[in-house]
Amino acid sequence: MYNKILVPLDGSKTAEAIIPHVANLAQHDGATVYFAQVIEPATRSGILDINQEQEVTFKPQKIDNAKAYLNGWKNQFEQDGLSAEILLLRGVAVDAILHAIDEMAIDILAITSQGRSGLQKVIYGSVSSALLNRAPCPTLVSTPDTEISLKTNNRILVPIDGSKESEAIMPHVQHIARLYEATIVLVRVVSSPHHKAAFVNLDKEIKEEIVPEHLLSQLGKHQELDRIKTAKNYLLNWKNQFQEHGYDAEVNLLYGRPIDSIMAVAEQTQPDLIAMTSSARVGLDQFFYGSIASGLLNRLARPMLIVHTSNLPVQNFA
Repeated sequence: MYNKILVPLDGSKTAEAIIPHVANLAQHDGATVYFAQVIEPATRSGILDINQEQEVTFKPQKIDNAKAYLNGWKNQFEQDGLSAEILLLRGVAVDAILHAIDEMAIDILAITSQGRSGLQKVIYGSVSSALLNRAPCPTLVSTPDTEISLKTNNRILVPIDGSKESEAIMPHVQHIARLYEATIVLVRVVSSPHHKAAFVNLDKEIKEEIVPEHLLSQLGKHQELDRIKTAKNYLLNWKNQFQEHGYDAEVNLLYGRPIDSIMAVAEQTQPDLIAMTSSARVGLDQFFYGSIASGLLNRLARPMLIVHTSNLPVQNFA
């Protein structure tokens, strides 16, 4: 599924934090890793003379340094028995990387969420944000604080909200779970701003007593219980589907604030990877991506696989 992995680097240790996770995925999936660096023009800005022809130039030393740096990673991967290539990109970082994804038919983009600052910033900060929003392929992203020991994907945490958009992550989850013989940990949150995070016991019948009184008074007793029951049935249905196809799956239903709830599940289950889509339905149940994904990434120190949704129908277990 992931034949080509693009890893843009800027020479910083921060940018390189994603590499152990890439190496692990490439080893399991037999992918070719493309190490890339963006080379900016020798002159970053200026006033053009419209009466003279202008040619964009690049400093040879900068190109040579980039080649040597990327080849260092390429050689290291090849020594470990992995397939690797290098790409030198030119122009504006975001556009250059997006162009490479399109031209090379990249299957997954791998980045860390921040890098060096100042004039030498090439990949991260606002650039990584733009890539997360615009990349046409799945994105594997981690923070510099992500522990290097967390290189396996034995437990995959998957937040879903009941929408077809959120289910677009499932083919990727199935693929990675099959590669690693991983346990899939599904979580759904019945969103409420009035409660931090509370687990719902799925082994017991859902009754009025499990819902806080103040929540019942605001949303209506029957309405709130129906939401929780619907979410329970949805999760159990997915669990059954996974188990029927030979996957190990767990389900967690909570009500409360989305980030706090997902954090509570992560603390309890200790996942190696979080997989989620970049958009979901609007309204009370909207909690994917945006501030939620950012909050999870900054607080969990776990790599995340983020997949953009589309209007195409999702075919799971195909």
